[in-house]
Formats: sequence, C-alpha cells, structure tokens
Amino acid sequence: MPRKLTISLLALFSFLLLMVPVQAQTSRHSPVVQVVRAAGPAVVNISSTGRVRVNPFRSGDEMLDRFFREFFQPMEREQTNLGSGVIIDGKRGLIVTNSHVVSGGSEIKVQLSDRRVFSAKVVGADPSSDLAVLQITPKGPLPQVKLGDSGKLMIGESLIAIGNPFGLTHTVTTGVVSALNRRVPTGPGEWLGGLIQTDASINPGNSGGPLLNVEGEVVGINTAIFQRAQGIGFAIPVNRLKRVVEDLLNHGRVIPTWLGLELQDLNPRLADHFGLSGASGVLVLSAHPQGPAAKAGMKRGLVILSLGGLPLEDVGDYQSRLDAIAPGDSVLLLVLNQGRRRQVSLRAQSFPEELGPKLAWQRLGLTPAEMDAETARQHRVRPGSAIKIGKLRPGSKAARMGLQPGDLIRRVGKEPVSDVAGFYTQLARWRHLPQVSLLMQRGNSSKVFRFQR
Repeated sequence: MPRKLTISLLALFSFLLLMVPVQAQTSRHSPVVQVVRAAGPAVVNISSTGRVRVNPFRSGDEMLDRFFREFFQPMEREQTNLGSGVIIDGKRGLIVTNSHVVSGGSEIKVQLSDRRVFSAKVVGADPSSDLAVLQITPKGPLPQVKLGDSGKLMIGESLIAIGNPFGLTHTVTTGVVSALNRRVPTGPGEWLGGLIQTDASINPGNSGGPLLNVEGEVVGINTAIFQRAQGIGFAIPVNRLKRVVEDLLNHGRVIPTWLGLELQDLNPRLADHFGLSGASGVLVLSAHPQGPAAKAGMKRGLVILSLGGLPLEDVGDYQSRLDAIAPGDSVLLLVLNQGRRRQVSLRAQSFPEELGPKLAWQRLGLTPAEMDAETARQHRVRPGSAIKIGKLRPGSKAARMGLQPGDLIRRVGKEPVSDVAGFYTQLARWRHLPQVSLLMQRGNSSKVFRFQR
C-alpha cells in the first residue's frame, strides 16, 4: 500500500475516534435538556410565612364547636407555605405563582436559581383562578420565560414540569398532555375548570412552577394533584394566565366577562326534546336586551353546543371558559335553533357595574354595605377586611338561612371581600354556577353559607 494512502487512512481513523465522544455528547442534548437549561434560571423557590387563626377546640360536632367559638378566642400560630414560581418579566421583576402559595403570607421570600434571596410583594392575587403576581426589585434584569399558546396544545404532546417539590429545588419531571379542559373540585360546590391534565409528576412544592412544551414555552402553571391517585397532575393554561395577569396589573382584580345570557343545564328530557343524543350543552333562559348575545340575535330557547370550537358540558363548564375570555375578545358559539345548527360570532363585554345590586338582591336576597369602624370593633376585625349586610329581602334565601343586617361578609367563594365593588365583581364571576358560597361572620362565629340557584 502506498505510503501516502496509509497516512491518509490513519488520519481519517484518528478523526473518527475523536468525533465519537463529541457526537455522543451532542446526542445527549435532548429537547428536555435544552428546555431546562433555557427556562430553569427563571424558576424560583417561594416561601410565604404568616399567622393563621385556629380554633383551640374541635369536636366534630357543629353545635358544640359553635359553643366553644363563642366562649374561647381563636389561637394564632405561624404557618409557612412552600411553592414555586416563574419569572415572566425580568426587567420589572414580575413572578407568577399560585395564589394559595402566598395566601395569608405577611412575609414572602423568593430565592432565585443563583441562590439570591429577595423579599417580594403581592401585586395581585386571584384565588378563583389560583393565580398570583409577585414583584421583587433586584439590581439588573433577571432571566425570564417565554409564554406559549395553550390553545394549540395537543393530546399526547410532550411536557416538562420544573419546580421545588418538598423543598428540593429545580426538580424536573416529564410527561405528556393527558387531557384538556379538565375540571377539578376545590371545595364543596367549587371547581377549577379548563385545566391541562398531565402525567408529569407534580408534588407539593411544585405548585406555581411552569409547565413547558419542548420548544421551551410556558403552556401552564402547575396547580393541583389528586392526593389519592398516582400520575395525575393539573396546570392552569397559560392563555388564562395572560388574561388574569393583565387584569391584576391594570385593575387589581379580574374583570368579569359578560355575554348577557342566563343559562340552564340540559337534562336527558330536555336533550331528547331538542333531538340531542346526550345532555351536553346549555339552554338559554334569557338574553339581556343590551348584551352582546341579544345583539347577535340570540334569544330564549336556543341551545349552546360549543364555545370557541370546543363542546360545552354544562353551565359550570361555560362559566370556566368565560373566565378565560377577556372583555373585548371575539367569541364563537355553536347554537341549536329549531333543529338547525348555526354559528354565532360576538364580542365579549365587561359585566355592567349597574347590574351588581340587582344580581345580589335576586340571587342572594341582600344588599351589601361598607363596614364602618363601629361594626369592625363589634366583630373584632380589621377595618377594610370585610363588608356587611345592609338590607335583607323578606323571605329571601339569606333571610331563611338566618342571616341578619349587620352580619359580615368575609369571602365570596375563595376570594376575600374588602369593599362592596369587589363583592359585586366576585358575585358576577360566580353568577352562572349552581352554587355560590359566602363566608359570613357574626361576633366570633364564622360559617360558610351556600346559596343554590
């Protein structure tokens, strides 16, 4: 063999040997590795410390517990919640997490991926969607994530979750989109709907962390798990996050969306009457004359089969979808009218403020009023931490439950109430659900009252 050819073959063989580890190393840079390296620095650890009031005696008997509450003051103890968050605006230091992670916290600390720790303030929180926005003020910009489009998610698509389960910082798990538009119970008669279901492991401490696609875009915020099941986790879609964050930053609260419809669930008898094979969809009971739906030609007796191209299950599903739509957005409905299906396009509006008093009077049978200093002193609460019942309609649901003028309203659903305007806003957001719960207080005694439709 010629000398030059031998030297060339030896050189080629040596080059191939050198390239093997490089190629092997390159092949290990999977999409998951790349996503974690890109998004990981924007994931933070959150600890929230506050004092909570607990009853010193709990027997399980409501009458006995009420007796103890009347004669024994609640005890206070310190409680710390741990969770995750993700930086969505590095210049302004804005962080998104779950509202339950920071609920009741008087001192909130945020630890970055580089171990720096900052005090954080709550810019806004929305317990109804379990989202909150925090802000820290570091020197210089921070890494941030890119927000994707949860409306484009596909069943079976790969997902990556990053968080701090059990305090173990920056833990990475992977999975797929198991289902979309899931609804999870969060309490008696209360739901969190429109969720992404995934089999990526989500454990305590993951709450508030990002759920990402293989392109490194945030498609959801991890929020809930079934404690009794394995491999089932949930996340709030990023499209809802965008809507909630924008409202919290601009208005301090989420503005209710209004189409001007009163609705009812379908049952098998009604479904059969309309020639439907199943009881999915909602029946229009009325359309407000000045509402977007009425202006688009909708009226009593129509059946809404889908919203935004996705089938509707019931009124609760409608309310959950509506909560993700911002005022001004275009809405596409598929309706059934006298056996014929047609699409209706309309533009959503903000719930009219002037309808709030009427909604409270008809649905609950009461008129709220601001809490004055004397009422706060009588009930031993901080000024601005509640409102009170001003008037009761005789024979109303509130009156039959034993409520009285002067009783305090502390929460609507999971949302604390500090003024009458906020009360009307939250009531409007819950108006389509079959049940609205109010946390009421009289003296030292507190109780949740549930108002059925």
